[in-house]
Amino acid sequence: MNPRQTEIWTVIRMVEWGASYFRQKRIDSPRLTIELMLAHVLGLKRFDLYMQFDRPLVETELEKLRGMVKRRAAYEPLQYILEEADFHGRTFKVRPGVLIPRPETELLVDEALRRTRSLRCLDVGTGSGCIAVTVALERPETEVVAIDVSEEALQIAQENAQNLGAERVEFRQIDFLSDESLGSLGSFDLIISNPPYVSGGEISELQIEIRDHEPHIAVSDGADGLTFYRRFAAVGTSMLRRDGEIFLELGYGMADAVGKMFEQAGFHVDIYTDFDRIERILRARKQSEVASPL
Repeated sequence: MNPRQTEIWTVIRMVEWGASYFRQKRIDSPRLTIELMLAHVLGLKRFDLYMQFDRPLVETELEKLRGMVKRRAAYEPLQYILEEADFHGRTFKVRPGVLIPRPETELLVDEALRRTRSLRCLDVGTGSGCIAVTVALERPETEVVAIDVSEEALQIAQENAQNLGAERVEFRQIDFLSDESLGSLGSFDLIISNPPYVSGGEISELQIEIRDHEPHIAVSDGADGLTFYRRFAAVGTSMLRRDGEIFLELGYGMADAVGKMFEQAGFHVDIYTDFDRIERILRARKQSEVASPL
């Protein structure tokens, strides 16, 4: 996009040009992408663009769009460019230091809220804070503790909690895999997490947007993809209150291995599928806490 100063670019012209350009670059949802960029630059809702198709864009608006288009053409995720992502009906701030919230994680939260009555919840690897903040807002009586090893992620999560009015969330910088202070957190009714489950060998096979832009520490354990699940299985019993439960998001094809891991650790396991019938969510309860059917 290199319009001359005297050339007039209207909203509709920019939409048509951007959709064509992104299509050539093989960017997913090309028209939606340029519309969201335009709406962001103009301070409008996307559907309001249709009422202003003939509106001419001024040079400052064009300059902002040039930078955004260039970044997306280099496969930087649109959410990082807009600095926001929708999750569970709310808009969260996101930046390159945190994983972009995804629909599968919304399902994880829905299942946990539907099947548990939690008064104290632990969110491990909180990232943007989307899980912790959502639980806190959907269950105002619940005390939520959110931990992450990344100071940058915690800063973003705290911003989201403040912006969205989630007052009952405590944020702590803790390494879940090794931090000795983990025990100081106490016990919980619900432990929930979307842990890094991509194996180190699979990183090179990921989409460019993920491989080159999202934080690897939030995507992969750098090993076989099961490191965090082993840790949850090992410490889960001691961190759960009576009738407490663990809800974890699963990577593709992991359900059997992770399920057996938790069963061997003394948990009763349920697996739930996502919208594509992929086994996506693990629910773990202590065997002793499962009521007898007799």
